[in-house]
Amino acid sequence: MIMLRDIRKVYTSASEEVVALKNISLHVKVGEFCVLKGASGSGKSTVLSLIAGLSKPSSGEVMVDGKQISKLPDTFSAHFRRRNIGFIFQKYHLIPTLSVKDNIIVPLIPENLPLAQIEQRVQNVMEKFSIAHKATSMVKYLSGGEQQRVAIARALVNHPKIILADEPTANLDATLSMELMTIFEMLKNEGVSIIVATHDPLFFDLACVDSIKEMKNGEIVS
Repeated sequence: MIMLRDIRKVYTSASEEVVALKNISLHVKVGEFCVLKGASGSGKSTVLSLIAGLSKPSSGEVMVDGKQISKLPDTFSAHFRRRNIGFIFQKYHLIPTLSVKDNIIVPLIPENLPLAQIEQRVQNVMEKFSIAHKATSMVKYLSGGEQQRVAIARALVNHPKIILADEPTANLDATLSMELMTIFEMLKNEGVSIIVATHDPLFFDLACVDSIKEMKNGEIVS
């Protein structure tokens, strides 16, 4: 499903060169739950960015679902993301002045789907994550846990094969973090591949996690 081979990522500016990733390789199978463990600056988020096609490696190749996305033009990369990848962010990135329903609709807009199909998809994910009763509420008035559920529903409304989560528990308390773990386990059981970048030890002993890759200074060390 996901294959990174000998990836090197270098950022350059007028005054310096920063090596973000040093010849790393990673394989994540269909339905696998992989955790990228490491401190801030270790390269975890850069790996997620490469898998999503948001950035390209300086060398090496990124294969996702049989496609070498590291060589896709930007337009095709955007299309690939919409169809295959859902994002769960640390800060949710919801639009505060829109309702729950409208926030979830946003990823569907470029797809030009029939209105009835959009309505059905949105209703399905709202019911799945117990937020249908909040459909018309502005997200700025929701609790942190409710906002997280909206963010997850938005990530899943396009039926992605892959979920990429960057420090998803950073703004959650212990109760909400455990609730998120339950959601991740449910998604894994449905065959969704999950990659979480985190330094939260809560992930390190979860029974549903298949592999933990520790990153340090741009390398996978274990």
